[in-house]
Amino acid sequence: MTTRIIYKKENAVVSAALDNNRLTDIRINGPDGELTPGDIFVGRIDSVVDGIHGAFVSIGRERNCFLKLDRVIKPVGNRTHADGKLHAGDELLVQIERDEGRNKPATVVTDFSLTGIYVVVIHGKKEVRVSSKIEDNAWKNAMRTKVAEWIDGDYAVMLRTNSYTAEESAVRAEFEMLSNTYHQLLTAASTRAIGTKLFAGLPDYLCDFRDNKQEAPDRILTEDEDVYAAVKDFADRFRKDYSPIIELRDRKVYPLEAEFNMRAHLTELTARKVWLKSGAYLVFDATEAMTVIDVNSGKASASKSVSSGFLSCNLEAAKEIAYQIRMRNLSGIIIVDFIDMDREEERKELMQTLKALIEPDEVRTKVVDITKLNLVEITRMKKHRPLEDDVRKYKILG
Repeated sequence: MTTRIIYKKENAVVSAALDNNRLTDIRINGPDGELTPGDIFVGRIDSVVDGIHGAFVSIGRERNCFLKLDRVIKPVGNRTHADGKLHAGDELLVQIERDEGRNKPATVVTDFSLTGIYVVVIHGKKEVRVSSKIEDNAWKNAMRTKVAEWIDGDYAVMLRTNSYTAEESAVRAEFEMLSNTYHQLLTAASTRAIGTKLFAGLPDYLCDFRDNKQEAPDRILTEDEDVYAAVKDFADRFRKDYSPIIELRDRKVYPLEAEFNMRAHLTELTARKVWLKSGAYLVFDATEAMTVIDVNSGKASASKSVSSGFLSCNLEAAKEIAYQIRMRNLSGIIIVDFIDMDREEERKELMQTLKALIEPDEVRTKVVDITKLNLVEITRMKKHRPLEDDVRKYKILG
């Protein structure tokens, strides 16, 4: 049975998906007032730093964010300059791309976007894009022509994968809603004070519903009335297939955290050492530059089916590493030190298996190569803070 649970812990909201008690997804949202990816603010450039080709942008409340200048596209601001560049003191619309991390400010962009179930409206270049996962070229060409006629501003429209199976009327209705919001943002930008939040990004537990391309879970459980109301309202408007499966539980009867053993799940996902069934184990070490994962044979006995004896152990480790990377939300450079194997065909099998295990990750992840020192290089796009950081920040485990 697949279950999505949403519960409050301290000042945070924990959203987790489980399949027969195996955790398959976990997100933690901070309290109201925390920055959320998708939030749009009126900001002011405090300083431009040419050496790092970036600028620091104030969004009020003594918060500075980082803006990469080479990503600036048609900024919506209060003034332009002869050199075409941004300067200290300029006011402009910015959207939170990534929230604050370890000793790092949140990052913002000027090509803000508004995301729906079927459509994304993106400020900047006027064009129509289509999800690469849609392979029907005839449909894509026909929709590009139709959508191009809808656009009435300096924005792009991207058709998401879900649009392919939707009624055109539903796609058009959502587009019009997002287009209206886009124009309202442009109007408000010139009249609001620095630090004003013009648009609130969805909390992760609602993003999961919006972006889910799989079948609905068997049930959605929460014990918080505010969360229940938000989820029910979102489902009634956008995901009617979710509406019948949403249930409000009484926390006094049996808390969801205890019922689904969430402390044990989170303890494992934040532990330095993870044991495998074979007796081998993984060790996770995070540094500023990268995350290193060491595969240790531990109590595992060498397999008799291969001369090196450790292929099966490495394959087991690869499966768990792919799971742990996704669940821990590791990002940036990841180096894996598998157990050394002598045979080239064994190393090739390991790499092919690891790539296949990594591929389903919805966050862009790439198995780069294996070095001469037999270290496997992986890169994963930074999208949210690591799970461990959120658990520590919001004191989820006490």
